[in-house]
Amino acid sequence: MYIYKTVFDSQVEGKVELINKGVWEEVTEEGVTTMQNINGTKGVVYIGQVVEIPGAYGPDGHEITPPVYYPGVAYDIMSTDWIDFGANEVYPGEESAHSFLGWPRDSEVPKPPPTPEEEEVITE
Repeated sequence: MYIYKTVFDSQVEGKVELINKGVWEEVTEEGVTTMQNINGTKGVVYIGQVVEIPGAYGPDGHEITPPVYYPGVAYDIMSTDWIDFGANEVYPGEESAHSFLGWPRDSEVPKPPPTPEEEEVITE
């Protein structure tokens, strides 16, 4: 099982990319459109914006300092398929905002090792 943590500029961009990668398909039945998992996809969770710095709130719940969010919106995907999300894949480890039931919070596809060309650039 592969667990992917991804970030896209917007919810729409993420949805389009998941469709293009064969994770989801848009299905309309009786006038109702839904997203359905396809291929090896076992689950897709729209996380939305992830808080980088929590806000501060008064005792009555009013906001004193607004929260600061990381850029973009996140989706987590669980699949039996190996999928290359490229620059949209992130590796938050224990700082992950979400985990799939029964899987540790830091379960994610490990970042692939650098290619020989990338290693050459790193060592120069």
